[in-house]
Amino acid sequence: MMQRIFRNVIGGLAGAVALAGLLPVTAVAQAQPVTFADLEGQTVTVQFTYGQTVKLLEAGNRVVNNESRQTMTLAIGPGDRIAQEYRIRVVAQNGREVGAFTGKINAELNKPTKWQHGEMVFVFENGSLIRLQTFKTGGRKITVSFKRMPTGLTCSVDAPFSKEAGASSAVDTTSQTTRQRIEILTAKTVSSSCRVAKTPA
Repeated sequence: MMQRIFRNVIGGLAGAVALAGLLPVTAVAQAQPVTFADLEGQTVTVQFTYGQTVKLLEAGNRVVNNESRQTMTLAIGPGDRIAQEYRIRVVAQNGREVGAFTGKINAELNKPTKWQHGEMVFVFENGSLIRLQTFKTGGRKITVSFKRMPTGLTCSVDAPFSKEAGASSAVDTTSQTTRQRIEILTAKTVSSSCRVAKTPA
């Protein structure tokens, strides 16, 4: 079931990637690939802002434009465990905050997990930690890519939404800030960042 859902929603993904911070590591060959084991005991923090157009389905189908400012913090390990904290701030065009949300969920690499409005799974491939999630229709693929540089590891994040093949032209979900049903008509990443640091004891 999960494979079918993710296959439908992840196809054709595209988005902007932004550079991030550094994690000091022991001197190694730059070409050596980054593995999930390299991240154990580290916390990855990614931030991205969407400029989005949203239809409020429980408010007379009113269409609004706003910014969704999101922060995802992933504490890696021990083993395949991933402790996730997520923060969202929705800001209107006049700069006023109109919604906020903070949530936590524990996951494990390669094991699907239910979240409030769908399903989610983390996978690691080709030096990237990937978080796939589904909504009522559509989904999102958050890719955190790691590179090993002479000075340490660098990371970048790509987090596009995807419309589901054969479904409506929008991503249908429930707002985490208002708990009301919405359609995300467009969502463009306008900024992003990524950093890795040792998990505090």
